[in-house]
Amino acid sequence: MSTMETILQHSVPQLRGPRFFAKRLWQQTMSWWQVSQTRRQLRDLTDAELEDLNLTREAAREEARRPFWDTKLTHRSWI
Repeated sequence: MSTMETILQHSVPQLRGPRFFAKRLWQQTMSWWQVSQTRRQLRDLTDAELEDLNLTREAAREEARRPFWDTKLTHRSWI
């Protein structure tokens, strides 16, 4: 292998094709679905369960009202 081939192999970043984006889209969709499910479950907790979690009913309602994409867990690096 020539020096030029070695340099090119290390300096050219891996291109991310359709499979990468499809995988990331699927992962993001599953993450959003899980957030949606968790918030729905939080909304349906009893007062005793909320007390165990040290949450007020209003705090649970506020969290449950947030849209599924409104989360710090959202991964935004698509490239």
